[in-house]
Amino acid sequence: MHPLETFSQWRRRWFGWLPIHQRWERSAEDVAPERHDDWLLDPINQQEASALFPHLSKERAILQYQKMRLQIREQEQRGY
Repeated sequence: MHPLETFSQWRRRWFGWLPIHQRWERSAEDVAPERHDDWLLDPINQQEASALFPHLSKERAILQYQKMRLQIREQEQRGY
């Protein structure tokens, strides 16, 4: 577990009882990037996918590449 995740859990446990809306608790819509800055909307680069996953066929490499991009988005908590 990442140290910031540990800190976040500790903070929620100890300060969760306060009736104050905490500004750092934002929804996915609040942190979603603007449409022109959203790299997930960029077309898939087949060459990059094949370079990252050379052991897979082109179709499987593209699928794995898109899955990796979605996982990165989820880890960053930037919404979909």
